[in-house]
Amino acid sequence: MKLFLYLIYPLFFFAMGCGIYVAYNNAEGLVDKNYYENGKHYFAAKEVEQKLDVAISKPDSLKMGSNEIHISVTSHGKPLEDAALSLFVGNLSSTRYDSTLTMQEEAPGIYHTTAAIPFKGVWFVRIDLVKQQLRATRKWFFDVR
Repeated sequence: MKLFLYLIYPLFFFAMGCGIYVAYNNAEGLVDKNYYENGKHYFAAKEVEQKLDVAISKPDSLKMGSNEIHISVTSHGKPLEDAALSLFVGNLSSTRYDSTLTMQEEAPGIYHTTAAIPFKGVWFVRIDLVKQQLRATRKWFFDVR
């Protein structure tokens, strides 16, 4: 029995060490680096967003190929002009095709950009809006077929 335990302990510690090594080298970055600082800013940004009653429309749909994406942004029901909007599009299975695009204002409160979707799958879309103290983010998932 002692011989069995003497063989199991080194094997156990070796497996634990390998697991820690693999986990450390393959970190996916799911944990935010400045968690508390970003959390503090998040609640302040949400308060400003609620005061201004900001509404950001969802893109209609995504398809394979080139997509014309139009987003409307309103504050108290009126178009929000001169804001900086960026669109992030990424596939859940691979980060190789992630892209961040700047949206251009084509009419008061209407923003536009073109995004390429190279293949089918689940795609993540995030809109980041910045205008003075206002910072808003919206996120959606699209199943591209």
